[in-house]
Parts: sequence; structure tokens; C-alpha cells
Amino acid sequence: MIAILLYIIGLVSALVTLVMVGFDAPAIYSQLMVAYNSGVENLLPAAGRIATSYNWALTPFLGGLLLMGFARVIVLLGAVNRALRHPV
Repeated sequence: MIAILLYIIGLVSALVTLVMVGFDAPAIYSQLMVAYNSGVENLLPAAGRIATSYNWALTPFLGGLLLMGFARVIVLLGAVNRALRHPV
């Protein structure tokens, strides 16, 4: 039961983070296109500026993925325990 709750919390955290970053996708695209049109050598610094402006999204996204992975491990260990206790 706890594993399912952890999985759902992690999934919500990762999805909400992606949606929040996705709302700014047109701005990201326009910044990258301006940098590309001004010269390919300006593309990497523009990508760096965009990445540093969205560094807040890294922690909740990775935290959600880690919670989901931890929940999957708990479910797997519970299934192994159940299989070893009650063989068919």
C-alpha cells in the first residue's frame, strides 16, 4: 500500500514539473531560434542560459523519478517475499 502511494506521489511530482516547464516551451523555442538565426556559435551559450534558468525543475523531477523507482523496488521485494513464502 505504501509503495503504491510513493509511486503515485513520484509520478505526480514528475508530471507536474514537466507541465510547469512545458508552459514555457514557446519562450524556450523562440530563444533558441533567435540564437540559431544570429549564428550557430550563439546556440550553446543560449542553451546554457536556458538550462540555468530551469535548474529549479531538476530536483522535483529527479526526486519524483527516484520515488517511483524506490516504490518499484518495494513492490518487487514484496512479490519475491510472497513467492518464497507460498510456493505454488
